[in-house]
Amino acid sequence: MVRGHWLDPLARKLLQLTGNIPKRNNKQNFSKPSSKSSIESELYILKQKQKRINDISKNNFLVDVNRATFTDWAQLPGCTPEMINLLLKLQNGGVQLSGIEDLADILELPIEMVRQWEYHLIFRWYGEPPLLNTVNSLDLNSANLYTIKHTLNWPENRVNKLIKERQRRPFQDLADLQERLTLPPSSIEKMIGKVKFGKDKAGPSLPQGY
Repeated sequence: MVRGHWLDPLARKLLQLTGNIPKRNNKQNFSKPSSKSSIESELYILKQKQKRINDISKNNFLVDVNRATFTDWAQLPGCTPEMINLLLKLQNGGVQLSGIEDLADILELPIEMVRQWEYHLIFRWYGEPPLLNTVNSLDLNSANLYTIKHTLNWPENRVNKLIKERQRRPFQDLADLQERLTLPPSSIEKMIGKVKFGKDKAGPSLPQGY
C-alpha cells in the first residue's frame, strides 16, 4: 500500500480537490486513557472520608454517669475495670454523682484526669440531688467513735456497727461501706469527697479520753 504521493504538494492538493486521489486524514483516533487510576484515587478519598466520619462517631460517645453500663465506662481512656466495678456497685446501691468532682473523689483520681473525660459525661439526676455537709476528709478506718458520731451526725447504733465492721477488716471504699452497713444512698451521697479510707489498720473503737 502506497503511504505517500510522489507529486509535489500543490499538484497533490489539486488532485485531492478533483477527487482523483483521496484526502489524507491527518486526524488520528486516540483511545481515551484508562480511568482506572482516577477511580482508584476517588475510592481512596471516599475511604478516607468514611474513616474520618467513623473516628468522629467513635469519639463522640456519651456516658450517662448515673445509668452507665460497664461497656459505657470502658470507652473512657484510663478507666480501669476496678474503677468501673466500684462505680457500678455504687450505682446499684442507688448512689448518684453530681459532677466531675464527685467522680474524681470516688475514684481517687486527679481532677485533671477526670476533666479529660468531661466532654463525654452527662450528669442526669434520677431523683433528689445529694445533700452536702461539712465533713472534711474523715478517715473512717482510723477515726474514733466520738469523732465519727459527731462529725457525721449518725445515730449511736450505726456508729457502733461501723466500728464493729472495721475491726473485722478495714473498709475499702464507699461501696464497701454502703454494702456492709446497709446504708441508704442519701447517706453515701453526703459523704462523697468528704471521707477517706486509710489502708492502715483500723483505729481504736473508743476515743481517747472518752
